[in-house]
Amino acid sequence: MVRRPPALVVVSGPPAAGKTALAEALRTRLELPLIAKDTLKERLGEALEVRGREESRRLGAATFAVQFEVLRELLAAGVSVISEGNYDASWFEALPEARIVQVHLTAPPGVLRARMLARADGRHAVHYDREAADEVHARALGGEWAPLPIGGALLTLDTEPWPDMHAVAAQVESLLR
Repeated sequence: MVRRPPALVVVSGPPAAGKTALAEALRTRLELPLIAKDTLKERLGEALEVRGREESRRLGAATFAVQFEVLRELLAAGVSVISEGNYDASWFEALPEARIVQVHLTAPPGVLRARMLARADGRHAVHYDREAADEVHARALGGEWAPLPIGGALLTLDTEPWPDMHAVAAQVESLLR
């Protein structure tokens, strides 16, 4: 019997595009494990007592390494998974075969900046949204954060206005069939 490769649902896009909210909606709808970069970074930051933006940046790079090691292990074991983060496509090169559905989120640069500032006070200490908001705005204006060239199906969504997450989850579910 030929075994079907596991699914890898990748939620990508710039900071404050809504990746976490969508990934959580997908986890509920698809009943798959979610490996979210920020969750890992926050737990590691607490354990390592990370302080300061430079330490947070180094922790972010280490978090991606941990995240992709977990993804590699799950996919190699045939487990379908959702992964959320602000990725570089090179991280996906060493992953086992999977049926990929990428949901790439975006929003106008001014909206991204406003969302980062609005959430800054309520975020975990390893995040520096207030300090990074202008940088994200400028980078988004410069065209950064295009969909990742990782193959598979691609669903691109502008989250301004906010989409119906249940409808998006239903679309992703149909792409996985």
